[in-house]
Amino acid sequence: MWWIALYLPQWPLEALGPPPPQGVPQGIEEGGHLVCLCPAAREAGIHVGMSVAAAQARMPHIQVRARQPDQEAKALRTLALAALRFSPHLCLKPDGFLIEVQGSLRLFGGPLNLWRQLVDTVDTFKVSTHFAAAPYPEAAWLLARARGPQRRQFLAHRGRVASSFPALGVAQSRQPQPVRQALDTLPVVGVLQAWEAPEAAQQLLTGLGLATLGEWRALPRAGLQRRMGAELLLRLDRAYGAVPDPRSFWAPPPAFDERLELPERTHDADLITQALGHLLQALEGWLAVHGQLAQVMALHFLHEARRREALPDTVHTLRLAAPDRQAAALQRLWDERLKRHPLTAPVVALRLVLQAAVVPQTSDVQQPLAAPQEPHAASSTAVPTLSPGFASEDPVEIRRALAWLLDRLQSRLGAQAVQGLRCEDDHRPERASRWVNLTDEPSAFSSAQSSVRFPASSPPHITPAQSFLVSPAAPSQPLWLLPQPEPLAEHQGRPVHGGAPLVLRTRAERIEAGWFDGEPVCRDYHVAEGADQRLRWVFRQRRGDQQSWFLHGWFN
Repeated sequence: MWWIALYLPQWPLEALGPPPPQGVPQGIEEGGHLVCLCPAAREAGIHVGMSVAAAQARMPHIQVRARQPDQEAKALRTLALAALRFSPHLCLKPDGFLIEVQGSLRLFGGPLNLWRQLVDTVDTFKVSTHFAAAPYPEAAWLLARARGPQRRQFLAHRGRVASSFPALGVAQSRQPQPVRQALDTLPVVGVLQAWEAPEAAQQLLTGLGLATLGEWRALPRAGLQRRMGAELLLRLDRAYGAVPDPRSFWAPPPAFDERLELPERTHDADLITQALGHLLQALEGWLAVHGQLAQVMALHFLHEARRREALPDTVHTLRLAAPDRQAAALQRLWDERLKRHPLTAPVVALRLVLQAAVVPQTSDVQQPLAAPQEPHAASSTAVPTLSPGFASEDPVEIRRALAWLLDRLQSRLGAQAVQGLRCEDDHRPERASRWVNLTDEPSAFSSAQSSVRFPASSPPHITPAQSFLVSPAAPSQPLWLLPQPEPLAEHQGRPVHGGAPLVLRTRAERIEAGWFDGEPVCRDYHVAEGADQRLRWVFRQRRGDQQSWFLHGWFN
């Protein structure tokens, strides 16, 4: 088994928002005593456990805030959701989590690639972290919690790898018991603090002169159990893998509706974008663990009440032409959407709601890269793009590229500016199709992508007349219809347009319909060529006293 532990040493402070400006001392108090301090406060001689009054006497300008366990739990849940895309087997702790990734190693290209990607994901939240990996959950947690300055420790069992990760470097080793050797060096005081052991146990071990976990294990077990009880020794055995360590995994919420408080009310677009990125990372993890793709999302901007009057939420809805789960791709779409809607009031919190999701087909899921090319490469495949050199014949790649293009155009220009055509069961050309929103009409999106081709080179230039005459598969009806048919003059039985008679290139195609709804038509359509070599679609009205000519559309 492979377990990765994440410990957040500054979580009571960092869960309340971004770190304070450099040099500004800040602390968190609970019950009148400090429980968390920023580096600036520690450098000034303030320490955890000091009373608030003593800290303010030593440093009058220190900023002390009350601890908020509820906000810590909510923020930690957002971080845990983001980690779920690596494995659904996650155990929450008040100041971190444990995640079992044995079943995900092959998917992410091995333990080191998974390690790097998890670290990169957590680093986007900009919080202080202590990482460790080991084959036993308690060992991983102790290495992350009690090791101290070495913040990232990666250990493999069976003597395969034992390495320290101060900068994500890898050092190969063939030591027979790297996990036990690392645990043996842990300080006893740090381990007991991690376990929240009784004060009597700490006094006993320190009174015996024990400094490390290895020295503790070397003592006679029977005497320790009589004087300390069995609970601490059981946890010690679990850390060394001597006894089983069953864990209950955290169950994510059945629906995604997450709210993230901002540190202060703000108009700052960068701060809002950063908070939205955290929510999208959490959404990606939630979708991965549920095996779904996002289709419709709603983003709520919560505003501060003004003059005792509550302001309604500003709600933005994003509908995807093709469902997706990648946080990076969704972030770009939201950025395009929000650029068109400036803020009308300061924002105090964000709320992201997943309104509709779909279960993907196998070909629709974008798998992580098995072996990233760069040391810090992201796990998900790159966002598909359409470029002049795009010549893929893979229908899945074409679908992704087209879906991404449509989603980005709609986010930038609005849903009404990018629409598709849906065929209707009507022979009258002006009623044979209608404009629809691509995200509301999946059939329109499917027909659009089936007609898209990406040739490697452009075809030679062909005039409209040549194109129609040499191509037997050329359409008999144009795609460009006029809003209303334009009446044409007539000269010797031929329609006139642009000051010259048109040349009819095809025989008449009669369309007669509409008797069922009281608007009958009876028309003879022709493809006609003008003096400018452009092809037109004209018809002669066959009903009524005057059999007039009309221009109804253009080819090309």
